[in-house]
Amino acid sequence: MISQGAVVNGKSFKSTAKTIALAVGLSASAGTFALAADMPVKAPPPAAAPAPFFFVNDTSVSFTYFFNATDPGVRGSAGTIQGGIPGTQSTIGRISGSVDHFDVWEYGSNIFHIEMNQYGKNDPTNGIVGAAGSTEVVGFGHSTISWNALTHSKMFTNPVFTDLGWSFGGFAAGENDQLAPDDRQIDLGLAINFNLPGVVILNVWAQKEWNHNSFQSCNGQGGAMFACAAGTPAGAVFSGDRDWGWVPKLDLFVSEPLKFITAIPVTFISITDVTFPKGTGISTANVAATVGPGAPILPFNGNFAQNLANAETKTEIFQDAQLRFDTGKVTMGKPGIWDTYVGYRYWYNKFGTDHSAPLFSALGAQGSSIEKTVYLGTTYHFK
Repeated sequence: MISQGAVVNGKSFKSTAKTIALAVGLSASAGTFALAADMPVKAPPPAAAPAPFFFVNDTSVSFTYFFNATDPGVRGSAGTIQGGIPGTQSTIGRISGSVDHFDVWEYGSNIFHIEMNQYGKNDPTNGIVGAAGSTEVVGFGHSTISWNALTHSKMFTNPVFTDLGWSFGGFAAGENDQLAPDDRQIDLGLAINFNLPGVVILNVWAQKEWNHNSFQSCNGQGGAMFACAAGTPAGAVFSGDRDWGWVPKLDLFVSEPLKFITAIPVTFISITDVTFPKGTGISTANVAATVGPGAPILPFNGNFAQNLANAETKTEIFQDAQLRFDTGKVTMGKPGIWDTYVGYRYWYNKFGTDHSAPLFSALGAQGSSIEKTVYLGTTYHFK
């Protein structure tokens, strides 16, 4: 059983799906073997080799290009918000390179992912127009512990699901654009492995998130986007740090081999995440402080109601679907070595931003709260 959750935040799981299907298949077929009582034995059988600690162990590297990525709050078609290029659209080309490790052991499974994203010049480093595109680094790990394995039984197998388990992990990301986000997340919950063809796993998590983001921050010093409102108490100065409470999150992973396609092995993979609203992560005083005095630097820095709407989060939906081709089997006769894939990603209220708030609908960053993009990529497995 393995979690595929996301991300949040550029969170890509493309290179692990084939090994997940293999892991579940191996888990289902594991058992004991015995000789028939009347089989003649001429010599004692050789001693069995000790079973490896990890009976599935896969490490891979992937490269992906997203044609129309977005970065919420960076800039929009109006081009008036810092960090963008005037007159440009709300989409950015993004190149992603990642390393993934997936393993299965006696009591569960683990996945570790490290990813680097290079954005185009429409999302420049430190928000400096004309600078090279910003760079984002993402890392996460998730593990599951099987209840059947813990109890050495099939107690948690029935017509609805094949196993249940504890699911837990964490996520971290940072980017050097104008907003300088620095995100941390913890996921704790239950994994349900459904008794369906292929691999269908639902994770039901409680998620806790902390984030630093200079969006709406104010202190009149470096690292903040503008000065605080006149008369703001020192204790209400908002640095950009946000601390959200625990919220529900659902993560559904599906991997289904398309066996009716015989010319080349193809697997359909789908990842769907739903993260419920997290609030603002800041106090009312912080929101009031960001209504700066005089001529504001940013167009949305106009009044309390606008800033509160921009800060409020909404339900976030991440949906990623891809077709993965076993290119290594077709070109080299080596299955499971080299994959290529094409996919489509739809990310609604990205990072929990409200696409209907003034900033994302009418002011400087129109359209940046929703990502709709085709992508292409390739994965090599080290075996």
